[in-house]
Order: sequence, then C-alpha cells, then structure tokens
Amino acid sequence: MIALALSALLLTTPIDSILPADTLRSGRAKTTFAFNLDFRDSFLERQHVNVWGVNAGIEFGHKRHQLTLGYYWLSYATYLRLIDWHRDAAKLVNLNYYTRTDLWFVNAQYWMNITNNRHWMVSFPMEVGGGVAYAIPHALRQDIQIDRTQRSFFVPLQVGAYTNWKATRWAGLSVQIGYRYSIFQTDIDQNFNGMYYSIGVTVYPALATDVWRFLTKKDRISPVHPPQPHLSATHD
Repeated sequence: MIALALSALLLTTPIDSILPADTLRSGRAKTTFAFNLDFRDSFLERQHVNVWGVNAGIEFGHKRHQLTLGYYWLSYATYLRLIDWHRDAAKLVNLNYYTRTDLWFVNAQYWMNITNNRHWMVSFPMEVGGGVAYAIPHALRQDIQIDRTQRSFFVPLQVGAYTNWKATRWAGLSVQIGYRYSIFQTDIDQNFNGMYYSIGVTVYPALATDVWRFLTKKDRISPVHPPQPHLSATHD
C-alpha cells in the first residue's frame, strides 16, 4: 500500500517565470542555482523505511534540467536475528540481541526534464553514488550497544520518474517512483536493492518571496498571480 508522504522539492525557478511552452521565447537559457529537499519512502529487506535527503547544484537549458550533488540518510531497526517463526528453526531463536542498521550515501543526480511548462514537469532522474551502512548489535535486556559493529560500503545506482503538477505559484502536487540497485556491496549480509517512491506536496520559492514582499512592501499577493504593488488611495 502506498502511503501519502509530505515532500518538499524547492524549485529555484519561480512558477510565473516558466513559459507555457517547453522552450524559452528568445535568448540563451540562464544557468541558475538549484536546491531541493527530497523525502522518499523505500523498502529494505521488505521493511519500510523513510529516506531523508537534500541536494544542491545547477539548473540549465531551456527545460531547466538539473545537475546536483545529494546527501541521503536513514535510520531504522531491523530485527535481523531476533525470531525465526518456523517450527523447525525454533532452536535457532536468539533473544540476546538484534541488529540495528544505519545507512547514508552521497550521489550525483541528473534530472532530465521531458516537459517543463507552466503547469507540468515530467522528469527522469538518474543517480549514482556511494555510501556506508553500519550494522550495530544491541543487547535487548540492557538496550545498550555491544561490540562487533560491522561496516559495509555500497554503490547505489537509481533510476526513476517524477511528475509535478504546478497547481499554484506557491505549491503543487508531485509523484515520483524509482528503483535502487547496488552495483557494488561489501560485508553486511543485507540487500540494499529496492523501490523508492513519494507522493506529496511540492513547495515553491514563490511562497517565501511573496510573503516577504507582503510584509515589507505591503504588496497584494495571490497563489495564482504575481505580487501587485499596493496602491494607497489619495484624495486632493
């Protein structure tokens, strides 16, 4: 079952500056700074996990492709060696400890936009990076970490699809889905392959800039139209 996840993808291009067509009217496309918060849901060894991420880089080209460097992390408790419910394996049950795995990785991302206009963005993100996972045994009775910590290096390759409906200047709705494949992995006996997805709300920088203009200049703001200067009525 797909759960609703709140996500924030902070686009550096204000929505009112994106043209109805997928190309600019004239001139050369400018290269601008890009910054994104990227929250995903995923599965590791059939266990649901939340993946938190941030990436920054550049936006370029007529369709505003992105090339960014990201950092992602998750923390979850997997009871890898807690209980085996099979009757013939009951003697293998070990209640003395479980293994908690923490994971982080950095990656290079290329977001290739197929469509990017006033109302829609359709993109195919491709990512490759490297990360480290820690398997940290814990004692159940004392809830303390014990020795024998293991560390594993892995290289994730991720390919996905992303769609964003730009409902207003301030926010929209987004859906992304993809697959993570570990092309290289070392010691820890755990499979880092799996799907990732997110369904949520996309927040645009125009929300912050519009509120700032309202507070500082008393401009009239709207989620649909760009800010309008506040005109005070004067009478002679």
